[in-house]
Amino acid sequence: MSQKVPSIIEKNKEDLKKDAKIRELWMKNICDHDKHAKFKIEETYDFIIVGAGTAGCVLARELIHGIPNINILVLEAGGPNVHANGLISLPCTWVQAYKLYDCDWGYVTQEQKMKSHVNPTKEVTVKKGIPYPRGKVWGGCSSLNGMVYMQVSQIYLFVMRGQAKQYNDWAAQGPEYKIWDWDHCLEAFKALENNSRENPDEKFKQLHGFNGLLHVQDSQNGIYDIMSGLIDAAKNLGIPYNDDFNGERQNGVGRIQSTNEKGKRCSLVDSYLRDALEKVEFHTGSEPNGFGKVVAVDVRSYAHVLEIIWDEANKKENIAIGVRYFCNGNVREAFIAPKGEVIICGGAINSPQILMLSGVGPKENLEANNIKVRKELPVGRNLLDHPGFIFAAKSAPYKIHHWSSGAEIGLIYKANIEGKIPCKEDFFDENPDFQIVAVPLAPGVVDGLDGNGIMLWSILNIPSSVGYLELNSNNPFDQPRIHLNYFEKSDDLYRMISSLKLCREIFKQPPMSTIYNVKEMGINDKFGQWNDNGDDISDEDLEKFVLEKSISMLHTSGTVKMAPESKGGVVNHRLQVYGTKNLRVVDASIFPYIPSGNTNAPTAMAAWKASRLIIEDYTRNNKDFMRNN
Repeated sequence: MSQKVPSIIEKNKEDLKKDAKIRELWMKNICDHDKHAKFKIEETYDFIIVGAGTAGCVLARELIHGIPNINILVLEAGGPNVHANGLISLPCTWVQAYKLYDCDWGYVTQEQKMKSHVNPTKEVTVKKGIPYPRGKVWGGCSSLNGMVYMQVSQIYLFVMRGQAKQYNDWAAQGPEYKIWDWDHCLEAFKALENNSRENPDEKFKQLHGFNGLLHVQDSQNGIYDIMSGLIDAAKNLGIPYNDDFNGERQNGVGRIQSTNEKGKRCSLVDSYLRDALEKVEFHTGSEPNGFGKVVAVDVRSYAHVLEIIWDEANKKENIAIGVRYFCNGNVREAFIAPKGEVIICGGAINSPQILMLSGVGPKENLEANNIKVRKELPVGRNLLDHPGFIFAAKSAPYKIHHWSSGAEIGLIYKANIEGKIPCKEDFFDENPDFQIVAVPLAPGVVDGLDGNGIMLWSILNIPSSVGYLELNSNNPFDQPRIHLNYFEKSDDLYRMISSLKLCREIFKQPPMSTIYNVKEMGINDKFGQWNDNGDDISDEDLEKFVLEKSISMLHTSGTVKMAPESKGGVVNHRLQVYGTKNLRVVDASIFPYIPSGNTNAPTAMAAWKASRLIIEDYTRNNKDFMRNN
């Protein structure tokens, strides 16, 4: 018997009780710093990290364990959201956490009009005001994404690292960028990963880590009959099987890996921030004022950063000395110690906004909002994202585990730029640009589904279109204007149409069309009638579907680009902001090109690598201090 979502939560009450340790840590750190006197308000810190998302969690842990006798302040605009933890922990109910609790920034994109690519005589609208969820909670989007761990492709907490070629493209920007090539990035991926695959072969061992803190596993539910049927349907079309999308090749169909441990989400809070919080040391009288120094990571929840504080005595050098933030109804300030750093980890929307509010960004947009320009840089440009659509179908009844409606199967391939169904050569192409993720559906999970079904998430992994964001005002609480520019390039639109045709073709293959009696739920012809797997739907109708149904896969990247300044860069190869001191950005916003898949794992990788750069610089700049500790 299939089970609806409410019963899922009931059945997991016992599992949730096991979270007592992390819940205790969360509750202890909800704006209780005055009470516990862990640090004094407006004291100095060795590092201030803005944002407790994927990157912030990894950085906090790596720095507190990598440098002796430091303290770190982490400012997070959201909260630990203990009450939402039951939903966040389960692969199938993460969407409800967005809806029921204040875990989302609530961004909405700008309307986009353009000429139809299929019929250029018509003007079309790309889905007006696409909701653009971003995690406003400990763990950021790693607490609320879909759990697919693909170092190249990641949508449902997927672990997908991406293709080696893409990281080598990062490294090709200059000799100093060599540290970002595939071999160096693979080292970081492996250091993060704790893969639980049973009896891995030697090749798998070479490409995966087994001692990191981020738990990664193959889809844990076993393969449902309908998922096995989907694999068979894909094979009927000539799609090869792939048992490791993070292996030597990414193309093919197979089981996904996810950041999941025994059926529960493993966010970066669970894996990295939790470990960072457990290190607390007190050094008596080590400070001149006699108060001593607490060596710890201090997370201040519900702390909305307003701007960077600059050293006004050295205006020309743009030296960051702290941040100004709003917390508990008051504007507060926090400062870094000499040779400390402010590290912005707010994500690809918030990080550029904070920089621009602080005077670092495009001159025209800053001056239009009465902000003094300290350093003109293309902040907010190069907005990269993965658009995708959901294609759902009803099916014959089948048994489904109570915790499921999580991703099970992935299909990665090269889409056709003319909108045709991909051919066998496309399925074997070693530079795939599209992924389809299959999700088994229980009744009630999708509107209109009163029985079992199957859902395909179709995702454009390597888009040609590039967007941007800009300030709406100089008010830190105003949303920036987000221009996605989805499908501005015609090849993006035609590749989406190609993928839609492939989804329909998969459903027509046995055993999907026979044993499982799969029936589409979402394609209308030009008369508005459901087409029932027919073939007479035009490309113009399919374009309409893509434009109306496409949403963001929440993989926003690129808005604080890592590149030479002469080539549109905002940060250098060590992630330091050009024209400033003591200031870095570490999150997905630094990606010069978007990885061809989900971005959670690549973001964690970038943070791990950044921690090594920061430790190296801090050690070099504090030789006397390090020698005595």
